[in-house]
Amino acid sequence: MLCDKSRENRIRRRFRMEGYRLRKTPARSSLREHFGTGYLVLDSDGLGVLGFDYSFNPYSATLEEVEEFVAEL
Repeated sequence: MLCDKSRENRIRRRFRMEGYRLRKTPARSSLREHFGTGYLVLDSDGLGVLGFDYSFNPYSATLEEVEEFVAEL
């Protein structure tokens, strides 16, 4: 089983080829205190395509959800 950092790096490489970006909850964020670590996937225009519930938690996707999104590309 890969550690989370390895999984993130693999996803980021794939996204770079496809024109997407992976953002992670900032380390010094009150969101992280309340919701834990989350992810946001942005397309080439900077629009959220996964984990973008801006009214509640903009980093709402889990690493597993992001991996499923990558698998569908």
